[in-house]
Amino acid sequence: MAELKSLLGSRSNWLSTADAEEASRLAKEFKAGYESAEPHDWALVKAVWDGAKTPALVEALNKLSNHLGNREVWLLDLREEWQAVALDSEQVLDNPVGFAAVCDQQVALLDRDVPAGLWLVRHSYHFRKSTRYEWELEVWGEPWLSAATRTLRDVQ
Repeated sequence: MAELKSLLGSRSNWLSTADAEEASRLAKEFKAGYESAEPHDWALVKAVWDGAKTPALVEALNKLSNHLGNREVWLLDLREEWQAVALDSEQVLDNPVGFAAVCDQQVALLDRDVPAGLWLVRHSYHFRKSTRYEWELEVWGEPWLSAATRTLRDVQ
């Protein structure tokens, strides 16, 4: 949580965090929403960027934020001791790489009003003499799905 407060700076004074039980419930809700969308091509928007194209990823997420408008979300840390912080989507999507850095190389957002979410994960592939990185974005639920569809149509 200290890393997140450092990332947010003066905006961290009003952080609202969920207790452990609530964070666990939210993580389960996030995973259930993702799993219900995953088998259906129409219900999940996916995109992948090579690690060298991180600036293009950031630009795409900034555009997604513009198409979506500001939404109240839970930022979830999905590691073993789940944590959830209430934020505005614009804060996270304005600096997705920074938020991924403090959340185990992923950003998991759950909309606070509708069953929708965004999952951004940085994968690493280790080879004998090199490591390759890749960003994977998955979005489900309205209005997130429509905003992501418009965004990817614009940037690809």
